[in-house]
Amino acid sequence: MPIPQSTGSHLKSIRKKSLVGDIAPAFNPLIAGQAMVDGLNYLKSRLGWSGIRIATILHLPPNTLNTWLKIGNVPVSSSALSPDIQAIVHLLAIHRSLEAMFDDPTHQQAWLSTLHPELNVIPEKLMGKSIDGLIFIRQYLDYVRGRGA
Repeated sequence: MPIPQSTGSHLKSIRKKSLVGDIAPAFNPLIAGQAMVDGLNYLKSRLGWSGIRIATILHLPPNTLNTWLKIGNVPVSSSALSPDIQAIVHLLAIHRSLEAMFDDPTHQQAWLSTLHPELNVIPEKLMGKSIDGLIFIRQYLDYVRGRGA
């Protein structure tokens, strides 16, 4: 049986469409800001942290963070995140890792407040010293989780 020859008029090129563009919605700063507040409120309730404690770790003025929490939105202006927003993302990633490692929030709190010989530091204190400390703890937890913890 002969194979019909195509004229090419009914063939579509995948180059004309973006596969990601059809699936991923456009970045919405309002939704992103609300999601960050949801994450921070969950962190507050899960670990029993105050807004001041979180602000200290994020190196933000407590009034700024508490205002964001009160209005229910962190002002995200674009998908290119400011350093303040990046710090929130790092803190939420740390919490995500701790949630994956420990079901019990008291164990998560203990991990953050205990001196670790392999780090030679108390993670919460290092996170409160600088943004670099926050990033270091995130990278360490990502490494530990990647190794099966």
